[in-house]
Amino acid sequence: MLPRRIPEVPGAQIAVRYRSARLGRDIGGDWYDAIPLPGGRVGAVIGDVQGHDTHAAAVMGQLRIVLRAYAAEGHSPATVMARASVFLHELDTDRFATCTYAEADLTTGVVQVVRAGHVDPLVREADGSCRKVPAEGGLPLGLSAEFGRLEYPVTTVELDPGQTMVLFTDGLVELPGADLDEGMQLLTAMIRNGPQDLQQLADRLCESVDERGGEDDVAVLLLRRKAAHAPQPGGRLQQHVGQNDPEALSSARHMIRAAVRAWGAKERADEVELAADELTTNALMHTDGGAIVTIRVLTGPERRLRVDVEDRSSALPRRRDAGESGVSGRGLMLVDRLVDAWGVESRGTGKCVWCEFVIPPRD
Repeated sequence: MLPRRIPEVPGAQIAVRYRSARLGRDIGGDWYDAIPLPGGRVGAVIGDVQGHDTHAAAVMGQLRIVLRAYAAEGHSPATVMARASVFLHELDTDRFATCTYAEADLTTGVVQVVRAGHVDPLVREADGSCRKVPAEGGLPLGLSAEFGRLEYPVTTVELDPGQTMVLFTDGLVELPGADLDEGMQLLTAMIRNGPQDLQQLADRLCESVDERGGEDDVAVLLLRRKAAHAPQPGGRLQQHVGQNDPEALSSARHMIRAAVRAWGAKERADEVELAADELTTNALMHTDGGAIVTIRVLTGPERRLRVDVEDRSSALPRRRDAGESGVSGRGLMLVDRLVDAWGVESRGTGKCVWCEFVIPPRD
């Protein structure tokens, strides 16, 4: 039911493998997917539906389709996961699924990871060393919707050229008589000592399961970032920042910093980061919900970098004098001095405060 080959994605090398616990039958609940997205991005999915029967395979097929659809519609990684959970909850099934969705911008190396009850991914360095990527997670798909806990935190990491993100299901690390930590340690050592060639490495990982007689399905997706290439028009990065969520705010700053550097706007990095931080903090302080921060490059007569901060409040911000002793009210005055243009757009369920910076053209 899974494709043997994944479409080529500019800027990346991808290897995928599936091993069924029922030898000779490609039936089970584990799956992988790679979803080409606009602007030099790719969505990488690994997941595991409860069970090893045809019903698990049927649920897996539907989940794979809806995850692909939600990602292609342009939703943020956290929203993709939340909507998939609602979809599974509304199916006529008692199955749940664990899943990791990683959206990688191959021009900047920024990867946004969302985890739903799944094992943490690994990153293999260009020199072969390997490390776990701790990603704060939410409940498995289906369960998060059942219990009304649809907030999925986003972990942001940078993938340098030559580094490989390793996504896999727990059948790869489950060992008879051993706990998950021991299995992760053995897997990390195997990746560290494994072949440099991505396809050979994927083969080696599956061979190791056969050698020990693993009794669970296994899916593997390896994503290696190739040499940096120029960003494509229309590319964007997005981060949801919830109230009282300092980790998400830190991830948004991390995302902006990496994008500014990769898109050739290093000389304006401090201005972009400070303005974006002011707009985001303003949204968190003066509205009831969180904010969605988006950064992208606009093409036209001159190259511009744009930051959008959306929230669910219809109240429009206004620039005002804070006074000599005021501790607030200075944010928009500061933004006005830092940026080349800024404004506010009303949206159906709130507003978007945006700012733009003229940046040098690409050589």
